[in-house]
Amino acid sequence: MSAYGNTCTLPKNCVAVLAGMEKRVEQQVRRMLGTLAPLKTLTLQESVMTPGCEESVGVLLVPVGISKESREKLLGHFDQGHWAAILVVDAKKERFSLLSAGTAPGDGEEEMYQWENMREWVAHLLQLASLRLESFLLRETFNAVTMGIQEAVIVVDPLLNVRSINPAARTQCRFITAITLGSSLETIQDGCVPQVAGLLRRVVTTRKAEWNLSLQCPDTESAKVEIRISATPLMDPLGHCHGATAVILERTQLAGTEESPHKRQNFYRMIGASPPMQEVYGLVESLASMDTTTLITGESGTGKEMVAEALHMKGTRSHGPLVKVNCSALSETLLESELFGHVKGAFTGAIRDRPGRFEVATGGTLFLDEIGDISLSMQTRLLRVLQEKELERVGDARTIKVDVRVVAATNKNLADLIALGKFREDLYFRLNVVEIALPPLRKRLEDIPLLASHFIQKFNHKYSKAIVGVQEAAMELFLQYHWPGNIRELENAIEHAFVVCRQGMIRVKHLPKPLLLGRPCADPSVSDPPAESAVEKVNSDPAESLSPGSDKETILRALEAAHWNRKKAALLSGISRSTFYRKMEKYGIR
Repeated sequence: MSAYGNTCTLPKNCVAVLAGMEKRVEQQVRRMLGTLAPLKTLTLQESVMTPGCEESVGVLLVPVGISKESREKLLGHFDQGHWAAILVVDAKKERFSLLSAGTAPGDGEEEMYQWENMREWVAHLLQLASLRLESFLLRETFNAVTMGIQEAVIVVDPLLNVRSINPAARTQCRFITAITLGSSLETIQDGCVPQVAGLLRRVVTTRKAEWNLSLQCPDTESAKVEIRISATPLMDPLGHCHGATAVILERTQLAGTEESPHKRQNFYRMIGASPPMQEVYGLVESLASMDTTTLITGESGTGKEMVAEALHMKGTRSHGPLVKVNCSALSETLLESELFGHVKGAFTGAIRDRPGRFEVATGGTLFLDEIGDISLSMQTRLLRVLQEKELERVGDARTIKVDVRVVAATNKNLADLIALGKFREDLYFRLNVVEIALPPLRKRLEDIPLLASHFIQKFNHKYSKAIVGVQEAAMELFLQYHWPGNIRELENAIEHAFVVCRQGMIRVKHLPKPLLLGRPCADPSVSDPPAESAVEKVNSDPAESLSPGSDKETILRALEAAHWNRKKAALLSGISRSTFYRKMEKYGIR
């Protein structure tokens, strides 16, 4: 009796699909498989994607000699790679062959098996597929749970190589931020990491859990912060240890004491718990109740307009209007009319009196975005309004008093513009009474998990989806990317992922391809451009070899972007196919 005979309970969460078979061949196969269940039948006109979306396909049975057209209809997505096994059935010779996952019929010679072994093979493959599916679901459950908790969770293998690290670990400790997937904890000698590594090594060796231990860790001011940590070995039913899990929490978070200042994860609509953002929150809070002219600086996409809104809404002028003007979007003549207003007949088309934005903002706040783009003549008029709190409309000699707070923003270096004679020094000092400098996203990487979670909630509502988070590999890519477009680029990348993602987690394959290859993918107006990427270096001279690290990373990113299709990956990276294959072999990439 076969090991998978009638006495064996077979998995019901994976199905065997009989695809594109003639009625006679299907009947032969069904007789051979007997009562083995579940089985499904697909015609050549149907796609295996349909049952694949409803339930997991454990094994696919197809007839030998399937035509190219039929293969494209039925097996197209298997060419991209698929974990399900494929059995090619030869009914005439009463034998079958097993193809590797991702292989299509006709792609090489296959070993043939006897017809009477088919039932045992199918049962075995269904059992393996079920185990793989359960393992995958357990891993996804673990990821989903650790995504939403405050504790830092790190999972390592027996050699202390990092297998998993949740977003909270990135925000709680600046030393843990340096840890990447696949790296060894024993190679990091900063902060509390050596103590954590020593504890995990002990747990793996003794195979005994250790709970609620106290460790000392230096914080950003070189003081000592006590943390609590628990570590548990990962054991299988046979008693083998496959690694360990560490759960870390600061003592002040456990006890709720006042030993460390409270870290705000958001303020008004701004998101971030990093030290630079804590400084911004404090500065906004201090300035909100004052009428001081404020200059907000920072690269494009860092959230300058949001800071202006916070200054207005948190201050005493929140009852008044908040009026916004994008100075770079208007010509000099139009900007003058928009800011100061005009009277009837002042110029062609001025058919009635119109108040300017300064008048409209009376009692509130006027936000002048991209202030570095206005002309010198406009700078002179603006300086008078800031100093005298009065103005004249275009075409009018009457003076109008205004009561308005001015907040300006720029992504340019005004000091450099002053040196070039393009910006008035006196206006600069009048605007820059207090400066709020927003850090670029690459300087606050620990905030990325919080920002990603915020955008996921936003787009779940917008697109009526239920995505729970970002997979570890995708988050790792987020933390390694330069983000020239800052928060705006991150938001665009997540929205792109929402459009193409049909699963519960955002994965690497759902991200924009330029991001996978280290190229800007949204409005990269920055003053500090990233270094030339490895891909660009390869494109400039395909024959030249890069440093081993960057070269391997380029190959891996290209393969991820092309869903591990080597031909497409070579095209994306700008390397000839033969060179690309040779490099894959050189670095042991399978």
